[in-house]
Amino acid sequence: GWGAMQYPQLVLGMLAIFTYVGVEVSIGSNLGELLMTKAFGSLGESEVAPFISLYWGGLMIGRWAGAITVFNPAEGLKKILYIVVPYVAFGVILLAIYLAEFEVVHLFGFSACVALQIIGFFLGKDSPARTLKIFGILGMAAMLVGLFTSGNIAIYAFLSGGLFCSIMWPSIFSLSIKGLGKYTSQGSAFLVMMILGGAIIPPIQGKLADIIGIHESYVICVLCFAYLAFFAQKVGTLHQKNA
Repeated sequence: GWGAMQYPQLVLGMLAIFTYVGVEVSIGSNLGELLMTKAFGSLGESEVAPFISLYWGGLMIGRWAGAITVFNPAEGLKKILYIVVPYVAFGVILLAIYLAEFEVVHLFGFSACVALQIIGFFLGKDSPARTLKIFGILGMAAMLVGLFTSGNIAIYAFLSGGLFCSIMWPSIFSLSIKGLGKYTSQGSAFLVMMILGGAIIPPIQGKLADIIGIHESYVICVLCFAYLAFFAQKVGTLHQKNA
């Protein structure tokens, strides 16, 4: 049977996984076309590559930072690592881009976005629901900044989407299967199935781009992050009631 579907946290979580994978892929897959527009500098294909690398690298930055708690460091050390590790990861990405013979100086401004992510980790206090809500709100804010500006500010805003997507998979997963009991395996399978969002949301944004323009089409990403923040709040409250 479909017993796992009786749990609201799973149903909401399935949509959250769908949305998260969709927005993560959508931002990255449409970024190249965006950067080739006049408002974003009319970059050539080769000039776009470092920005695409930095976007996907942002996911690595967040996941390195998110993995810190796995090693159970002392509280003081953990705070230091939350600051140091993201910038080490950022440095690794810049080095990789530099070794590929691209300029990296114009990417240094992304360090401010990394700082925002670090603040998000501190505010999240190692709580999946709280961290997911904060990162959802930060992602939504970043997309709005990107929508209403252009040039470097908008570029960094859209690139930071990778940073804010970075912790979403484990957070959504843990919140969605919590309390499922004997249906945990079934629920996990349903969640994994929902990665198909990565094949559906990007084409929807692409179609919208044909109608209203590639820049404006990023409103889809605002809506995705908004739902993810809602999911974190809703399911976090649900688990508190059931505790």
